[in-house]
Amino acid sequence: MGVVLTERKKVIARQGSLRCLPPGCCDRLLSRLRLAKGRLCLMLGVSTAFGFLLASPGLSPGLLVVSAGVTLLAGGAATLNSLQEWRRDALMRRTGNRPLPRGELRPGQALGQSLALIAAGLLLLALSSGPQPFVAGLLALLLYNGVYTPLKERTLLAIVPGALCGSLPPVIGWLAAGGPLESPTVLLIMLLLVLWQIPHSWLVMLMYRDDDHARRMPNNMLHHLSEPVLRRLLVPWVAALAAAMALFCLPPVSPGGLIRATLLLPTAFLLVLFFGQTFFAFFRNDRVLFISLNAVFFFNMLVICGARVSLASSAGY
Repeated sequence: MGVVLTERKKVIARQGSLRCLPPGCCDRLLSRLRLAKGRLCLMLGVSTAFGFLLASPGLSPGLLVVSAGVTLLAGGAATLNSLQEWRRDALMRRTGNRPLPRGELRPGQALGQSLALIAAGLLLLALSSGPQPFVAGLLALLLYNGVYTPLKERTLLAIVPGALCGSLPPVIGWLAAGGPLESPTVLLIMLLLVLWQIPHSWLVMLMYRDDDHARRMPNNMLHHLSEPVLRRLLVPWVAALAAAMALFCLPPVSPGGLIRATLLLPTAFLLVLFFGQTFFAFFRNDRVLFISLNAVFFFNMLVICGARVSLASSAGY
C-alpha cells in the first residue's frame, strides 16, 4: 500500500511540474526538436567525437566543445533545410508529418531557430581550437544548404555533395584535436562516412518505395533503376564499408585481438544480412536492414573510440 501511495505522489508531482509550463510548451519544444532533426544531429555529434578521439585519445573539454558545436550547427542546417523544402515535404509520405508541412511552426519561427543554432554552432567551433574547425563547419553548411539541397530536385549527382558534407563532422573533430589535415587518417575517416551514407540513403528510398512522388524525384535511385537492381547494388557498397571498417582493426587503433573480434563480428553479420536479403530473399525487411546498418556502424565507432581511450590511459596520457 505504501508503495502505491509513493508512486501516486510521484505522478502528482510530475503533473504539477508540467502545469507550471505554458499550455502547448512541450509540444512546441518537441516540434522544434523534430524540425532540427535531433536524432540525426546527435549522430553527427558522435561522429565528431570519433574523429577527435582518433587524433587525441585523451578526454578533454575540447571534445565536448567541438561535439556540441557540430551538433548545434547540424541542427541549424537541418532546420534551414526543412524551411527550404517544406512545400515539397508536404507532398511525400515520409516527410509530410514534419512540423512545417503540418503547420505546427511558422516559416519565420523556423528561420529564427536556424539562424540561432547556426550562429551558436559556428561560435563554438571558432572557440574550439583555431580556424580550421570553423572553416570546415562553414564548408559543411554551404555544401548542405547551398549545393546539396537545391540539386536534390534536379539530378542524381546531388548525392556527391551530400556525402561529402556528411563526411566532414569527424574531420572537424580530428582538426579540433590537432590532427594534421594531410594525414591519411583523414581520408580514411571521410571514406568510411561516404561509404556508410550511400546504403543508408538507398535503404530510405527502398523503405518508402511506394511513395510515387518520392520515386519521381531525380535524386531518387528508384527513378532510374529497378528495385532488384538497387538491392544488388547495396551489397558491394556494404562490402566496401566493411573493408573500410576492417582497416581500423590494424594497429595502433585496435592493438588487441579482442577489440578486433568485437569490430569484425558485427561487420561480418551485416555482410551476411545484406547478401542474404539480396540474392536469396530469405529476409527482406528494409527497416531492419536500415537499423542494422546504422547500429553496427555506430557500435564500431564506439568500440574504436573506447580502444583509443583505453590505449591512451594505459600509456599514461
